[in-house]
Amino acid sequence: MIYRMVAMVLGALMITSLFADGETPKYLYKVLSVENWKASDKTVKLSSEDDAFIHLSTEDQLDRIVGKYWAQVPEYVILKIDTSKLPGKLLFEANPGGENKYYHLYNGSIPLNSIVESKTVKRS
Repeated sequence: MIYRMVAMVLGALMITSLFADGETPKYLYKVLSVENWKASDKTVKLSSEDDAFIHLSTEDQLDRIVGKYWAQVPEYVILKIDTSKLPGKLLFEANPGGENKYYHLYNGSIPLNSIVESKTVKRS
């Protein structure tokens, strides 16, 4: 039992050391379609772009993400997620072939109980 607890703590410390400031952010954000949000049940329904890992961003990265991937979409949802409730392995890394670093969740999901806030954005 003690060995398992020590291993969990050491694992968490190793993952945390991969983040820019040494600490996992309390909240991360996910942008998704209204259709996927409405189809979510127990966990957030994700698109095929999240098959290898789940793309997440900080609040500071949201404008860039929305501008690049959601600018032509008339309606989408932004989720604010409590990172302490995310199962899986969270890494801060560059996308394949890119230089900007983002948060990626491997072997995990976004449980509905991790959602702190959801905001539907409608363009006029």
